[in-house]
Amino acid sequence: MAGTTVGIDPRLIAFVLPSVPESVPMARFHVRAALSLHELDHYANDAAAITSELVTNVVQHVCGDGTETVGVILERTRNPEAVTVVVSDSSPDGPAMHEASADSERGRGLRIVEALSAHWGWHPEGNGKAIFATLAREPEA
Repeated sequence: MAGTTVGIDPRLIAFVLPSVPESVPMARFHVRAALSLHELDHYANDAAAITSELVTNVVQHVCGDGTETVGVILERTRNPEAVTVVVSDSSPDGPAMHEASADSERGRGLRIVEALSAHWGWHPEGNGKAIFATLAREPEA
């Protein structure tokens, strides 16, 4: 009998939502639930905040009327332990970090993503793009 190798899918969850404001809390909910299910609760707050910022950006800057979709994937790596949030949309335009004025309620999303993640970036995907942010676990002393 020949041995077989089974690959482990690193995806914890993948889903697609309409590009409407109501999708932001739904995306946060699914990311938190997936992390809890896989006993990765220590990433929940930061992953939910990153997901919220990235999905909000899609709704605000790509299409917020529900005619487009936003994809969300949560992946895990084990060595070193990390999780990556990936948000995809139909726009080929890359994300742009702006300086927000002190009294502005907008314009800080990518700065929040940068502050909470070990690294982040984006790449073209199909006719659109995917933005990713990786959360790495601090090594125990």
